[in-house]
Amino acid sequence: MKEEKKDDQILVRLPAGMKTLMETAARLDGMSTQEWIREAMQSRLCLRNICAGCSAVNAGKAKFCSECGTPLAESKRAIYQEWVGCLIREEFGEAG
Repeated sequence: MKEEKKDDQILVRLPAGMKTLMETAARLDGMSTQEWIREAMQSRLCLRNICAGCSAVNAGKAKFCSECGTPLAESKRAIYQEWVGCLIREEFGEAG
């Protein structure tokens, strides 16, 4: 069995169309595709379900904080989901 190379490289299989879009976005941002993907993943990972009250990290689908019981409606994930929902409604209408 071939030993895997241990480094900071991210290996992801993408459809050709998506790969082209990412390469274009990276070029426009002045980055390599690898750097662009890494930054996008780090940004997305920051949108965890974090309690606004006690800063505990909760399960993705949790409605209340597992530490203090605070509703998680104001977590980063909830705010992000609402924002994406608004974008979809704006683009495609309420039925979107």
